Amino acid sequence: MVFSDEQAARTVRWKHAPDGVFRCSDGIGNYGGSAKPLVKGLIMLFKMTSRALILGVMFFSESAFADCTTTTPNSQAQAKLPPSLSTVRDSVASGIQFPSSTTGYASHSVSRTRDCNFDEIVVTPLGKVVPGATFKAERGSAAVFETGIPGIGYALETANANTPYDPIGAGPTVLPPGPPGSGAWGYYHRVTLVVTGAIETGTYSVPAKNILTIIATLGGAVVSNRQAASLAALSIAVTARTCKITSGATNTVVMPQLVTYSLKAVGDVSAAKSTPFSLGLQCDANLSVYATLTDATNPANTGNVLSLAKNSTASGLGIQIMKQGTTSPLNFGPDSSAKGNTNQWLVGKSGTSASVIKVPFEARYIKTEETIKPGTVSALSTITFS
Repeated sequence: MVFSDEQAARTVRWKHAPDGVFRCSDGIGNYGGSAKPLVKGLIMLFKMTSRALILGVMFFSESAFADCTTTTPNSQAQAKLPPSLSTVRDSVASGIQFPSSTTGYASHSVSRTRDCNFDEIVVTPLGKVVPGATFKAERGSAAVFETGIPGIGYALETANANTPYDPIGAGPTVLPPGPPGSGAWGYYHRVTLVVTGAIETGTYSVPAKNILTIIATLGGAVVSNRQAASLAALSIAVTARTCKITSGATNTVVMPQLVTYSLKAVGDVSAAKSTPFSLGLQCDANLSVYATLTDATNPANTGNVLSLAKNSTASGLGIQIMKQGTTSPLNFGPDSSAKGNTNQWLVGKSGTSASVIKVPFEARYIKTEETIKPGTVSALSTITFS
């Protein structure tokens, strides 16, 4: 609705005209049309104006996206697993490249036109993060994502034509634009298959999946289309060689009676020991078997004295566990089968298939405080094999 300068200077009010109709007055006695036609005209004008604004915004957005076009010369990373693997279940450390696997690569380019201008590249991973898992990449730690196969994940890195690969974290990773090429900016993605935990026996096959997207931004605003990269389908047959406990899964160990004054100083140990107790393992051929003892009352204990349980009435002493026939007590560690676990020790190596390994122990008292309070003693330890 357009007014002349004279009309614009007037005050427009709604009031009753002499004919009794509610009309628009310009403040000097002139009355326009009735309220209904004027309101209708205003509504029509508003609709037309809104439509024009919407069309304008749509045109601007399409123009902005057209300035920079992201394409995918190689959209699928062909990382590969070995067809089959025979290994000890916990023999491969987490966080390293999966044994005998190959690295895969994908790439994107941002077309260079006269109007294309951006200051950041944003790479967004699409996978589910493996909690606590990281991969030591070329320039730092990369997050590790699930492949769908137990014990196997993947890590991502991105580079441009003239820079090393940067690790991709659990969320969107912002990278500099890099130097321009002759007609486009090129970005390259490296995919590494990573060990994330115990490798279980089984035959696995997972389909190809999108693993990341890439966009260009300028001042925080998106100035390109979004393109994805994928990981090719994976398959592997795993045979994890293991052991099973055949005897001694639960042992109740009876300790000898102790006269309190027989242990004089803190650190003194009893001459009398428990009755020997043992565990039996039946293992696949040629397996090196490791074990870790854990203090069930105090799982953080990494010393060689087993804590007394809360139902003990005695105090001032603890229990030490040794391999039968030795005098050096075993240290305790976390309840984990991971290779290299704290205070993990070698039990032995199996021979032929179905051979049995026996693990014999005995226990003794050790004085831990100046004064020993008489009473009953109870303590609990677990053992984890790997």
